[in-house]
Amino acid sequence: MQQEDKLKEIEAMEAEKKELRLLIGQGISFTVDYYEDKVVRIPRYRHLQRLLTKKQVVREEKQVEFIIKEPTAYTLDRLSLEYIELAMDEEQIKGNPRQEARKLFAKHNRRMARIVAIATLGNDWENEKKLSERTEFLSHWLKNSTLWELVQAIDLTNNLADFINSMRLLSSARTTIPSRIESQQD
Repeated sequence: MQQEDKLKEIEAMEAEKKELRLLIGQGISFTVDYYEDKVVRIPRYRHLQRLLTKKQVVREEKQVEFIIKEPTAYTLDRLSLEYIELAMDEEQIKGNPRQEARKLFAKHNRRMARIVAIATLGNDWENEKKLSERTEFLSHWLKNSTLWELVQAIDLTNNLADFINSMRLLSSARTTIPSRIESQQD
């Protein structure tokens, strides 16, 4: 009975790993809805249309699709730097949750948009102009809930679990590590 449960649990984990690898390989796609205002000139009179025109603002709804793929080590290093800056003091949050939530939102909202911008740009994040434009765009048009979900998805695509497991395997396979007996004799 216990072996069957363990086997089912292992199969479930393997299925989850397979799905995660597929997700990481294909990337995560998301669309941002936004609009642009354009000024259109409307002629007032047929014969004097060049001289007498009325300006009217027309709102055009648009969409842009972005894909977040597994980042390179270079991009992952930059993302980690941004993640480290997302610091919070739990004691202050417990003391005054609403006020602290507002302060944290004001402080970290653009940083989270920047994390999404870095992930969507890939190695092009070095271009400061592109990065600031993308950050501004995402900060302006994404809802907070969507922004949070994307940051969590980016954390998933970082594939840090496999990286840590690889490090564990490699560190245990080291042959030059001194054994405890040798260190005790010195």
